[in-house]
Amino acid sequence: MISRMNLRMNLQMTLAFLCTLLASLDSLASAQEQSANDILDASRIAIEELSGFSAQFRMKGEGGSLFADTLPSMGGQLFFGTHDEYGRVIHCIGEARDQQKSPSQAIDILIAQDRYLWTDTKTQTINERPIAGSTRGLPSAFPLVLINSIIADDPFAKDADNADEIKLLAQDTVADTLCDVIHIKRTKPNTRAKRSGADAYTDARWYIGVDDRLPRKVEHITDAGLVKITLLFELSNLRIIEPTQAQLDITRPEGFAFKSSMPKPDSAESPDQPIESDPQASSQPIALQPNQPTEPRITYAPPYAFTPDARSEEINNTTQQGRITVLYFWGSWCVPCKVASPLVSELAQRFEPDPVDVFGLAIREADPKQTRLDFASQANHHTLVLDADALTSSFKVRVFPTIVVIDQTGEIVFQKSITKELTSEDLVAEAKAVIEAAMK
Repeated sequence: MISRMNLRMNLQMTLAFLCTLLASLDSLASAQEQSANDILDASRIAIEELSGFSAQFRMKGEGGSLFADTLPSMGGQLFFGTHDEYGRVIHCIGEARDQQKSPSQAIDILIAQDRYLWTDTKTQTINERPIAGSTRGLPSAFPLVLINSIIADDPFAKDADNADEIKLLAQDTVADTLCDVIHIKRTKPNTRAKRSGADAYTDARWYIGVDDRLPRKVEHITDAGLVKITLLFELSNLRIIEPTQAQLDITRPEGFAFKSSMPKPDSAESPDQPIESDPQASSQPIALQPNQPTEPRITYAPPYAFTPDARSEEINNTTQQGRITVLYFWGSWCVPCKVASPLVSELAQRFEPDPVDVFGLAIREADPKQTRLDFASQANHHTLVLDADALTSSFKVRVFPTIVVIDQTGEIVFQKSITKELTSEDLVAEAKAVIEAAMK
């Protein structure tokens, strides 16, 4: 009889403990969800109060060995701020690939709340298209600028308003910035309301800076069981600034035709019917846009990455932030380079104590081993880079030698090649003057 009573008491105590444990777990889950929502709310406020910022960005797709080569990538410089005409905008300058092995293409795109704008140098057009309209003819990189949610009134609404679950994950670091990680499990669409295109992902992860509450990375994850694809967009070297109107607008070359698919305010015409202006149709200059910036155009370095010879660390846009970078395009086969190279070495020696890096990018070398031996025997002060041919396309270098100077913010402040009027001595002297000015 006693043993039965003890057994009953033990069972009751066990059940009470389990109920308490379940209640605690429930309470912990609710607290975690509330904490995640608090972070998203704080980020909304931080973005709303922000006048603008600049950053390096990269976008890439990950999908295992099966899909890795078919996924896009993109990178470059980004500006966020308020445009005089379009309101809050994101302006991206850089390069993109539709697939990993596709040739890279220059991008100069602007995303506003209601439209896309981009410059197409191949067709010599400036294009404008409503975001809500057809995507026909739209460069494939556009819908993949995942961070463009920050120009919306509620940056996280698309994910959080369609969430089955919002939870806080372990903190993680993005480009040296400690972030809170919010995982949002999105509600599955029913059969009558399927998502399509870039909106068809199942999960989202937002990485929010702990100190400033600004987004640093977003991942869109499409988990179909056997197949899992992730598109990620990441910011680095984020600087709080108030961008100029020139930094917030696309390049608008003179003579380019302006093609718009935006509906007129008092017109019921389809937004897919382009409005085109032909610069040859009239001798009068064409106003491509009201409020066209009159400030000098700022050109930022395209995405670049290389590993100097005999070194293991990669040099890229991110590593060079805060430093002046000098790219000397040359070749052992180049006759004028034989005069320029010793001068570039002297230039590097002159700035050795300063935050200035001078790289000699050897182009089209038939025998890289011999180039390395010759370079070492000359006791050069600048750094040798082999296998740098791809960078000639990125920086549009056609003549050798060419010197490019990139300042501490990533802006190209000097790019010149030797000409009949510009000797190697003059070329290096001009580059030196620009470096000295950039250091002031």
